[in-house]
Amino acid sequence: MRIRGIADTYLSRVDKIPKLSKQEFKKLFLKAKKGNSKATKKIIESNLHLVLPLAKKYCRPGIDLLDLVEEGNLGLMRAIKKYKPGKKVLLSTYATYWIEQSIRRAIEEQSKTIRIPSHIWESLKKWIKNWEHLHGELGRSPTLAEMAQELNFSVKQLKNITDTIEISHGIGSLETPIDEDGELFVKDVLKDSSTDTPENLIASLRTYDEMDKALGQLPPRERRILELRFGLKDNKILTLEQLGKKFHLSRERIRQLEKRAQKRLQWIAYKMRFI
Repeated sequence: MRIRGIADTYLSRVDKIPKLSKQEFKKLFLKAKKGNSKATKKIIESNLHLVLPLAKKYCRPGIDLLDLVEEGNLGLMRAIKKYKPGKKVLLSTYATYWIEQSIRRAIEEQSKTIRIPSHIWESLKKWIKNWEHLHGELGRSPTLAEMAQELNFSVKQLKNITDTIEISHGIGSLETPIDEDGELFVKDVLKDSSTDTPENLIASLRTYDEMDKALGQLPPRERRILELRFGLKDNKILTLEQLGKKFHLSRERIRQLEKRAQKRLQWIAYKMRFI
C-alpha cells in the first residue's frame, strides 16, 4: 500500500475516536495515575492524531511508515506516563517531544541495517566534485536547483540522494568532514542554500510549475501580500508602506504577516518536497 493510502487509512480510524474535553481529561488522568488501564487507554487513543504528522515527517525511502507510527505510539505512551498536569505545558505539546524522540531513535537503530546502493555513493562523489567547482565560480554555495542543472539530475533525484544517505547513516551522518582540513562537511555540500532567505525561497519555488499550488495553501490575505511583495503576478513589487495603505494596516503589521506567510510557505514547500 502506498504511503498516502496507509496514512489515509490510519487517519480515518483515528478521526473516529472522540476527543476529550478538559474535564474528561482531568477525570481520566486521575484514574490513570491510580492504575486504571481503561482510563489510560482512552487518553492514549484521544491523542493518537499527534503521531501520524511526525511519522510522515521522518518517513524516507527504506523506512516503513507504519513502523514509525508504532514507534511514535510508544513515545506517546511514555509521555502520558511522565506527564504532570500541574505543568504549564499542554499534554499535546509535551507528547509531541516524546513522540518525535521515539521516532528519531527508531530511525537511528534501523539505519544500522540499511546499505547505501553503490550508485548513490557514485552520485555523491560526483556531487561533491561539481559542488566545489560551482562554489568557486559563484563565490557562494550553489542551490539545489543549480546543482541539479549541473549534474543533469532532477531536484527530486538529489533529494532522494540526501534522504538515502541520512537514513542509512543516521540523523547525524551529514557531519562527516570531506576535506583534509576538516572544515568542509557533507552537510555543507548537500545543503540547499536556495531557502536561506525569503527571496531565495521564492526563486527556488519559481523553478517549479507548482508555485501557484504552493501559494494556494496560504490564507488569501497572506498569499496576496507575498504576490505583491515579490512581484509574483505582474512583476510589480510593492513596499511595506504601499501594502499597508492597500490593506489598511500598519507597516509593522504587514511585515508580521509577510514573515508569517514566508514561514508557512517554507513549510508547505518542505511538505511538497520542493525543498
